[in-house]
Amino acid sequence: MRRIITSFLVFVFAFFVFSVSSISAKVVTDEKGTVNIGKTEVINDDLFIGAQTVEIAGTVNGDVFVGAQTVKISGIVNGNLHVGANTIDLGGTVRGNVYAGGQSILISGSVIGGSLLAGGATVNIDKDSIIGGSILAGAGTLSINSQIKRSVYAGTGNLTIGGDTRIGKDLYYAAKPQGQTDISPDAKIAGQIFKSEVNTAKVNINVNKRIPAAINGARIFAAFISFVGALIVGFLYFKLFAEHSNQTAGIVTKSFWKSLGVGFLVTIAFIPGLIILLITVVGIPVAGLALLMLLLYGYLAKIVIGSALGAWISKRFNWKVSAYWTFAIGLFVIYLVRMIPFVGPVCGGVVLWTGLGALVLNIFSKTD
Repeated sequence: MRRIITSFLVFVFAFFVFSVSSISAKVVTDEKGTVNIGKTEVINDDLFIGAQTVEIAGTVNGDVFVGAQTVKISGIVNGNLHVGANTIDLGGTVRGNVYAGGQSILISGSVIGGSLLAGGATVNIDKDSIIGGSILAGAGTLSINSQIKRSVYAGTGNLTIGGDTRIGKDLYYAAKPQGQTDISPDAKIAGQIFKSEVNTAKVNINVNKRIPAAINGARIFAAFISFVGALIVGFLYFKLFAEHSNQTAGIVTKSFWKSLGVGFLVTIAFIPGLIILLITVVGIPVAGLALLMLLLYGYLAKIVIGSALGAWISKRFNWKVSAYWTFAIGLFVIYLVRMIPFVGPVCGGVVLWTGLGALVLNIFSKTD
């Protein structure tokens, strides 16, 4: 018990407080104001920003994590960019990958050295932009008119591939039949085009159309917000606790069924154990601590499984991508499967129990 409590306290403190003495990073918060990194400013650390409006025109020699209403980046990020905002305007240079979620995403005159993961109502990538890796995008309206060195994976209602588009490998896209798809004959796609139509009419047969449509829309929006939040938390988790995350994902890969069983037993035994602790009165603080630990590990479960699943998929298809991109792929697959009726709840249970079990096994695998 002492080992569990110690691990939990250290983990929570480091995760939520971000001790500057142990983590090299610059944290800037201004919920109602503007954070502006000027052209001449150079930050030689990872940068965490929370504000109403964020403008980065300078240079950041590390990863950038931004949460704001409006974000504009015209400077240089010599790392990965993780941004969640209502409006995102990216016109600078990002040496690593870009993970963006927002209502409106505009990528204009930007050079991205790695891949782009974007989700929003509208995503526009203009002809002056260059993507060094792949694009994975989910949007109501997606417009691409740029150079992409690898493949494009798109799920969208309306898709436009402009005449200046250059795709180094394949184009995969899923679109609704009633949506508009415009692929310019001048666009150059080195590989093949794979199309999949999503026919929502079959799903809503013999039911009232308006109410289910509204429910489905709210469900998809909630899933998207949850996905973006999980991405941000996951990236922070990998960044700050790389060894812990790698060990836990490794446990899932090596001992999947054992992790699933342990997680299942933990959830079954938790309520009776919690009741016993509450009855003893003196065990109330431990009960509260155990509850917080279960909630925290329950949330981290999908992040751990996303990392392990993404690694398996990357290995299966021989994709050479970074750990962040691997995690994003795995997490995306989990959320996609969870949207499937009947199969989704089962997937959610397996993800929860397996991830929880791996996290618990990781605690006891460590020596004092």
